[in-house]
Amino acid sequence: MLVLGAIDRHGGSATPSVLAADEGMRSSNLAAALRFLEARKLIVRSPDTKDRRKVRLRLSSAGQRFLDDSRARGERWLTEAMDACLTASERSDLIKAGTLLDRITAYSKAATPRSRRT
Repeated sequence: MLVLGAIDRHGGSATPSVLAADEGMRSSNLAAALRFLEARKLIVRSPDTKDRRKVRLRLSSAGQRFLDDSRARGERWLTEAMDACLTASERSDLIKAGTLLDRITAYSKAATPRSRRT
């Protein structure tokens, strides 16, 4: 799921080396994961149009459905767990925290001005 999600986030620009760096994976582990996903027809490899030595990765339609279904199951579980375990106030706090976490995960040293500090 980690690799499928990373390919999805990169769109048509995913390459094995970019994925390995972004996900902190050794190239041998990533290569094994890519072979597994390709054998199950969840990803498609194609040569880069500008540099034939590079390979671009994208999700196949089956891979996109698999990822979407998995995400939907996760969202349903999270909603059910939140409803079962949290009060309305706690759910509100968690949603607010999620917004803050989204900002943190989008952090880029070069792109974020220091004036955000309060």
